[in-house]
Amino acid sequence: MLYEKVKNLLDFMLRFFGKEFPTSFIVRRASLELVFVLTALNLYVTVNAEANVRIQPFTFPQKVEEGEQVQITCGVKAGDDPIEFSWFKDNKILQTGNIWTIHNHARVSLLIINDVKVTASGNYTCLAKNKYGEEGFTSELRVKGPPQWKNKPKNQVANNGETVVFSCTAYGFPTPNIQWWRIIENEKVLPLSSSGQPLKDNGGVLIIEELTEADDGLFRCDVSNGIGDLSAVVTLKVKVPARFEEKFDVKRIHRGDSAKLECDARGDNPMTITWNKDNIRLSRVDTSRYQIFDRTTEGGMLSEIQVHGVDRSDNGLFTCLAKNTYGEDQRTIKMIVLEPPSAPSDVRVDQAWSRSISVTWTVPYSGNSPVNKYLIQYWRNQGAPHRLEEVTVSSAQTSTILRELQPGTSYVVRVIAENNVGKGTPSENRRFLTKEEEPSAPPTDVQVEARGAGTFHIKWKAPSKDHWNGQLKGYYVGYKEKASTDSYSYKLVPFSEGLAEEYLLRHLLKNTEYGIVVRAFNDAGTGPESQEILKRTKDSDPPPPPSLWVSAQSETTITINWEQSSDIISHYILFYKEDSGTWTEVTIPQTEKKVYTLQGLRAGSVYHLYLQAASQIGNSNPSETVSVKTDGAKGPMKWNFHAVITGEEELPVYLRLPVLAPLAASVAIIVFALVLSCVYVKKEQRRYNRAMEAVTEKIYPYSMNGTLPHRYVDLEKTRPLLQPPPPPPMFPLPPPPPPDDYPASSSTLPVNGNNNNSGDRRRLKKGREPKSNEGSIDSRRQGGGNMIQERAEVHHYDEAA
Repeated sequence: MLYEKVKNLLDFMLRFFGKEFPTSFIVRRASLELVFVLTALNLYVTVNAEANVRIQPFTFPQKVEEGEQVQITCGVKAGDDPIEFSWFKDNKILQTGNIWTIHNHARVSLLIINDVKVTASGNYTCLAKNKYGEEGFTSELRVKGPPQWKNKPKNQVANNGETVVFSCTAYGFPTPNIQWWRIIENEKVLPLSSSGQPLKDNGGVLIIEELTEADDGLFRCDVSNGIGDLSAVVTLKVKVPARFEEKFDVKRIHRGDSAKLECDARGDNPMTITWNKDNIRLSRVDTSRYQIFDRTTEGGMLSEIQVHGVDRSDNGLFTCLAKNTYGEDQRTIKMIVLEPPSAPSDVRVDQAWSRSISVTWTVPYSGNSPVNKYLIQYWRNQGAPHRLEEVTVSSAQTSTILRELQPGTSYVVRVIAENNVGKGTPSENRRFLTKEEEPSAPPTDVQVEARGAGTFHIKWKAPSKDHWNGQLKGYYVGYKEKASTDSYSYKLVPFSEGLAEEYLLRHLLKNTEYGIVVRAFNDAGTGPESQEILKRTKDSDPPPPPSLWVSAQSETTITINWEQSSDIISHYILFYKEDSGTWTEVTIPQTEKKVYTLQGLRAGSVYHLYLQAASQIGNSNPSETVSVKTDGAKGPMKWNFHAVITGEEELPVYLRLPVLAPLAASVAIIVFALVLSCVYVKKEQRRYNRAMEAVTEKIYPYSMNGTLPHRYVDLEKTRPLLQPPPPPPMFPLPPPPPPDDYPASSSTLPVNGNNNNSGDRRRLKKGREPKSNEGSIDSRRQGGGNMIQERAEVHHYDEAA
């Protein structure tokens, strides 16, 4: 209003003084007018500031759950009446309805959101307006809950080279996290551009620029805010014109072979492929020699021509033309019919060493194309299949040396010639054997166990087969006293094909520490020693194994008897198992009648049993394994195991079951048990000492072929002692003499044989070979040398023993 008055005043002055004022005054008049206008506007704003509407700021509650009712008040703190209110959500006007209720008053507007959902989240704007102007205020409502779709992505179809945009947005609080994935073979991977960079993903909007055929496929949008998840899979279809990845190819075909020419066109189907030969459609010439096959592939179409019995007339250019709705492309294949070289002849192995050989051959027919190289192929010819090795030599050579071979190994070698056409057929295979070298590694996993006075049980494994350098013939077991400065004495052990080797080294000094080593040898010599193992022999021998038999059985019980010649036994250990079961161990106290009944067994089942005698010195070797079948038909197991020891006299208290009585037993019983235990131990110790003094010979009872035990006296004790043998030579020793040159298969003779069969003793020998002491060890000193060679059988012990 003030502006209008000022302007009118200026106009009046100009009209009144217009004729008198110069032109420069007009310019000054414009400047003056602008100043007056700005001044008038400033005055207008100042005067009417209190008349403009101004909104009091408002905010939504911080935590809003789904299903609640939310109310928000929009009031004005300044402005002249009347005032009009309007509400907007995300820039869209709101009207009173089922979701929103709006109550407008003179200077206040109330917005009520009924039954709040996640989709109600967004920016709410209150707009207040009067005749002087308007003002709006915006506040964000966040409804806590699982995400709900705001913009769900949709399938799209686009041309090759175009740009597509997928939009994936959702409501929800906490704010949902949106991630795009590419689905390839049911696996999620990050979508990448053709340059290998991740595609743009801006707030759920996926942009793919310059589409290629590789972009065709499935994409997945995952939405999650920790409360709920959403997922949508969309398809992108890229329109691809027909094209060939490879425009030109050369096919070199052997004369007489069959040829197959392929044109693999990429692009959208339907698609057609036509063939030309030297610019003539194959349909216009005789195609009896050509067979054309077409098939649709996942990415386009594959067409192929098959030619049987290729000859020189097939030389030329074959052209295939692919066409679909979006475009066409052409591919050319040049067919060249040539012959490869023939197979080299007269392939020979002139010389063979331990790790190399010399190979020669004769130049073959070139096949109308000069030979440019030879391929020498060779591989091992023993054991499991081995890798093919290949050496290339120039066409100027007709011989070469193959190196880095394995000693003592059988190989196969052949020669192939190659020219510009391709490889020829291989020559005939030539087999050869490299010379042996001594083993290059010692035996592994050497273990030494003291088996009584003067005996070691030694176990080991062969070196890795790559270090045999030939065929192993046997082992030398070396031993010497730790305190001695002499070299090792050696025993010869023949090689066996078992997983592990074993040897009983006997006739040593008792209670003496020895160093033990093992060496492998073949026809070329002896390998390195294993790491020395120090072991001390025992003071005395463990008891001999008991002689075991079954005396009776029923449906659920088995009664066994045994004999034991030693009187230093503290108890026995019975091992038994059902067929295909595991071994179970039972401790049996020392008994005089030596009878034991095993109960609670399964009727009609086969059981295997063997027994060991235990003493303070150690456990005996296992007895012979006996097998017995319980009576009746096979039925369920009766789980009431208990044993009955028949004919038993008063046992020592420490072996009785009352020892296992509850802790509540009286103090008097405990004291009594301790006293009797001490008396019994003292008595057993005196008896053991008397037995040791009386033993002057080693007595080994055996149970062979189901007969009663015999006593064997070791004849090695009767032979004169020899000087310690020297170390084994580095060249192979001759094998042991044939068995006919030896005496009996054992170096012991039976004395005091007892062949009485007392009682009904049923010995059932099924499913088990004799234990280690049931075999034999022959020792023989070879004349003319100091090497003591001993022939030993290798035994593999039962796992339960």
